[in-house]
Amino acid sequence: MPPRLVPQSFVRPGAWLITLLAVFAISGVLPSASLFSAPEHYLPLHSALEFFSIAVAAMVFALGLNLRHTERGGRLAWLGAVFLAVGLLDFAHTLSYPGMPAFLTPSNADKAIHFWLAARVVAALGLLVYVVLPERRWSSAAVWWTSLLSAALALAWTGLVLGYQESLPRTFEPGRGITPFKVAVEYVLSALYLLAAVLLVRRGLRDRDPSAPWLAAAAGVLVLAELYFTLYKEVTDLFNVLGHVYKVAAFAMIYRAVFVAGVREPQRAVARERALLRGLIDSVPDLIAFKDTRGRYLGCNQAFAEAYGVNEASLIGRRDAEVFSAHASLARVDAEGAIVSVAEHHEEWLEGRDGRIRLLDTLRTPYRDQDGECLGEIRISRDFTERRKIREQIAERERRVMLALEGAGLGLWDWDVPSGQASFSPVWVRMLGYAPEELPAHVSSWEALVHPDDWNDIRETLEPHLRGVTDAYRAEYRLKHKDGHWVWVLGAGRVLDRGEAGEPLRVVGIHEDISPRKAMEESLLQLATSDPLTGLWNRRHFTEMMRGELGRVRRGQSRAALLLLDLDFFKRINDTWGHAAGDEVLRHFTATISAQLREADVFARLGGEEFGILLPCIDALGAVRVADRLRRIVAESPARCESQDLRYSVSIGATMLDATDDGYEASYARADEALYAAKHAGRNRVVMAAEKAAAPAAEAAGAAEEAGASAPAPGADTGPEPVPAS
Repeated sequence: MPPRLVPQSFVRPGAWLITLLAVFAISGVLPSASLFSAPEHYLPLHSALEFFSIAVAAMVFALGLNLRHTERGGRLAWLGAVFLAVGLLDFAHTLSYPGMPAFLTPSNADKAIHFWLAARVVAALGLLVYVVLPERRWSSAAVWWTSLLSAALALAWTGLVLGYQESLPRTFEPGRGITPFKVAVEYVLSALYLLAAVLLVRRGLRDRDPSAPWLAAAAGVLVLAELYFTLYKEVTDLFNVLGHVYKVAAFAMIYRAVFVAGVREPQRAVARERALLRGLIDSVPDLIAFKDTRGRYLGCNQAFAEAYGVNEASLIGRRDAEVFSAHASLARVDAEGAIVSVAEHHEEWLEGRDGRIRLLDTLRTPYRDQDGECLGEIRISRDFTERRKIREQIAERERRVMLALEGAGLGLWDWDVPSGQASFSPVWVRMLGYAPEELPAHVSSWEALVHPDDWNDIRETLEPHLRGVTDAYRAEYRLKHKDGHWVWVLGAGRVLDRGEAGEPLRVVGIHEDISPRKAMEESLLQLATSDPLTGLWNRRHFTEMMRGELGRVRRGQSRAALLLLDLDFFKRINDTWGHAAGDEVLRHFTATISAQLREADVFARLGGEEFGILLPCIDALGAVRVADRLRRIVAESPARCESQDLRYSVSIGATMLDATDDGYEASYARADEALYAAKHAGRNRVVMAAEKAAAPAAEAAGAAEEAGASAPAPGADTGPEPVPAS
């Protein structure tokens, strides 16, 4: 469908203008003829036409004055002030018309025309200014000052005409008609009105101004009226009468324009907004009603009427106690019609017409005008029944979950990531010896309790999960108990909510106290890797350490030595003093040797009275020195048994771990051979096994001689001189 070439708002004003233009064209070919035999006979009609125009000017002024605070209030107030001056000048023109009583000075055509022309000039200029004025509100002071200046202008011109008429140009000469000056002014006025009409059309098309079409048509009609006043010869002829009639038509159009812009359009806008608001209110499932300041109902929506079984028409103008006698909750809300001054929120139960009991969440709030004055109260009730049921079901499920977690000894935590706020269940805080109120509800409370050595383990699993790389978070770490000891916990959790960019918003998880399990694991590990009598590492763990150290030797990262130690004649101690004494000797030996070793050295009991020492980061010379020092200290440190000193000695076989060894067994075999050699040479000896390289072996032999490895311990069984390390 093609777009409309002419906006609808221009159709009717345009039709009136075209009709009056056609009448003007037809009447323009008619001869000038007097319709009345004397001016006095024309006087009633002239006065009636002028008083109609004056009344219209007064109404335009009144509308502009009262519409000054609307969106187009400034322009309408200006137009009202202009027509205040026009009305005053037209009133002076009417009183000065030929045949009227003297208006301070004798009435005549020339005097009346001076007032006429002044009124037309003010109207033309006023319309031109109206076109360019911006659409905004005017203050009351601006409106009143503009109106006063307009009235002062009209009164000033009236005083000029009454006092100095002879000094003004002549506009009419009896018997000859209007003067050229008057004709020229009328043509200028026609041009001004035509310009105003064109500008008004443009603004109406551009801004969709509802007043512009009628004002443009009025300006066009005033063009025709002014042209009529260039044609008459006598004040009573046809063209003079038609000019006044056209002026009346133009003023009626101006009134229509102001009325449409200031009254009808706002009313239509209000009606449209009211219909929209009504549709919105009725479409809302909530129960909505509104009252005036005395507590009387102004209306309600369809949901409210259906819920309470009332009709909106019967509700209007009545109070709660008059309408809802069957609903005690509402009847007692406002027995005296008082409304709330601030928002109030409460819940109430309602039995509907279908017998269902409904829970309503009700809000009562005042509504105010733009000046803050209270106009009444709005009541909004939302059916909360299903939501309450769901909330209760969720609460029941949460209660069951919490009971299950408490029964399982699991602590629950809930972390709001952006704010850092966190909540901890009672089991969680009791697990660490605290009361619920002692730990602030923030993630920093948890962070402060984590063991410093466990942060790496936590980050390795928590951070990937927060980034979305893994499905869940799980870590074992220690938390500090209130009394100072450490509690092993299993922490597990999952991100429940993420933001648009995938960032974590909420994480929920559990803590389980695994301290007993950790203690059991440690006990089992101790049993699996240590000797129960001496507390040293056992053969199995020593073997694993040997394998690891051999790997480092092969990679060229270190050099290491292996010492095998065997207590001399240990069976004789057991047979002579008993197995308890033997155990005491073993424990004494363990303590004596342990006190001399480095933290990195590995000391193990391999079985019976046989022990092994792994010395990392050492060469052959250093290994021999360490072994001989240990031998001497053992010989010089007797064990204590039944208040007697029980002396004993140790034989040591030593070897260096070699990168070419197939496994730790090769190193062990060399050390065992060296130990056998030490035993065979008379015990209480240190023997370094022959290495695969000659140079280190020579160094070891020299070291053994230098250290005096052949000196036996006092009181020990002596044998052959120790075999030098070869």
